[in-house]
Amino acid sequence: MFRTTVTVFMLLMMMVKVESASNTELHNGLIQDLLNMKMKIKGSSSVSTCTCQKKVIAFTASMSAPKSLTPLAIVKFDKVWTNAGQGYDTNSGFFTAPKKGYYQISTTVMSSHGKYFNASLWKNDEKTVGLYPGQGPGTGSADIVLELKKGDRVFVKHHDNKGSQTIFSNTNHHSMFSGFLIS
Repeated sequence: MFRTTVTVFMLLMMMVKVESASNTELHNGLIQDLLNMKMKIKGSSSVSTCTCQKKVIAFTASMSAPKSLTPLAIVKFDKVWTNAGQGYDTNSGFFTAPKKGYYQISTTVMSSHGKYFNASLWKNDEKTVGLYPGQGPGTGSADIVLELKKGDRVFVKHHDNKGSQTIFSNTNHHSMFSGFLIS
């Protein structure tokens, strides 16, 4: 039993190394071996033959410079760091869900020195959570899990409808928007 536990631990450690190397075939093979080993330990005669491959959907985009936004404008994050699944569009500022599921969505906005900035995170036509960093420099952030259908759009929108405000960012990318499929 001790030898089996050590072997399972070693397989788990190899999976961590493989995951960081992004070798899907090897990763899936290790998972398959781990499932087979678990079945043998439990005394089951059936061996799993799962050939599952999870499609990665994840995005991160940020702003590389301050931008003045007109009332109720959508924030367009111009620097894309990750766009697995091609769901984020820099031209529109929308993340469009490529498939149904639960998504973790995060955003951080920064106000300029001595200025205010208001924003909200939207799902289609529904405002979800607000971001208010206060008089700058300050940051406001939100993390939310949303159930999305294929084609649902999530975006950050300038909240104030009375006048223009500036969202701050620079080469340190203080303002950002990201998300990933949980399940």
